Amino acid sequence: MKKSAIYGVAILMLALIIGAASFFVVKSHKAQAQHEVLIDNLPELEWVRDELNLSNEQFAKVSELHIDYRPICEKMCHRIRKAHERLENVSRDVDRLTPELKAAIEDHARIHAESQQAMIEHLYETAAVLDDAQAARYLKMMLPFALDFSHSEPEGVHGK
Repeated sequence: MKKSAIYGVAILMLALIIGAASFFVVKSHKAQAQHEVLIDNLPELEWVRDELNLSNEQFAKVSELHIDYRPICEKMCHRIRKAHERLENVSRDVDRLTPELKAAIEDHARIHAESQQAMIEHLYETAAVLDDAQAARYLKMMLPFALDFSHSEPEGVHGK
């Protein structure tokens, strides 16, 4: 095969690789941008606006609190997931209550308590920007969720 043919094939292969890489980079960037737009629109808060008949000013404050709490929630979800994994892994490898299993149980409980406290604090901060009737209704709806951690079990919203 001639040198020019080899160069031609090499250039064609390089172009295909660059094209494929560019496609995946652009696709990833678009997906991230769409995700950010969805998050910034805060569709998860529309029910609060409708259910409690929030004014625009109240909704803006609730949205700001929600955005501020999101990284805390994500961090806690990650810690809960890791504590679940550790507890499951340690419990599989023992045939009795070992110091390591006891420590994993205590760590798991501590992380759940910290997460629960953070969530309840956020709920009370949110209720504080509402009028008395709205706050009472909001807390009546949300506190049971914050006090029940079945949603953080392995098949819950924190999932594997």
